[in-house]
Amino acid sequence: MNAAAFPNDQLLEEVREVNLAYLVLAQHMIRADKAQALYRLGISEEVAGVIDQLTPAQLMRIAGANQLICRFRFDDDMVWSLLTSHSKARNAGTGAVAGLHANIVMAGQLHDAQ
Repeated sequence: MNAAAFPNDQLLEEVREVNLAYLVLAQHMIRADKAQALYRLGISEEVAGVIDQLTPAQLMRIAGANQLICRFRFDDDMVWSLLTSHSKARNAGTGAVAGLHANIVMAGQLHDAQ
C-alpha cells in the first residue's frame, strides 16, 4: 500500500504509537534484565539508564515526536539475508544455524558501535 493512501495525520499517530510501545517495552526489558535489554535493544548503559528513569509523562512527551525513535540496528545485507532465509532454512534443518549466525553478526555490530 502506498503512503499516499494514508492521511498524514494517521501516519504521525501510528509513529507516536510505535514510539510509545517501544519506550514502554524498552523500559520493561531494562527493569527485568538490564544486560539482556542492552543486547536486544542495541543500546548503551547510559541510554538504558535514561530510559529506565523516564516518568510516564516523559514517555508520552518523547513518544509524541514525529519521527521514529527506534531504528533497525543492522544495515548489513548479510544480516538481512540470514534473517530472511531463516524460515526457509528451518524447513531444510539449517534455520537454527542461520539465526545463530545473524545473532552473532548483530552482537558484533553492537560491540563495534560502543
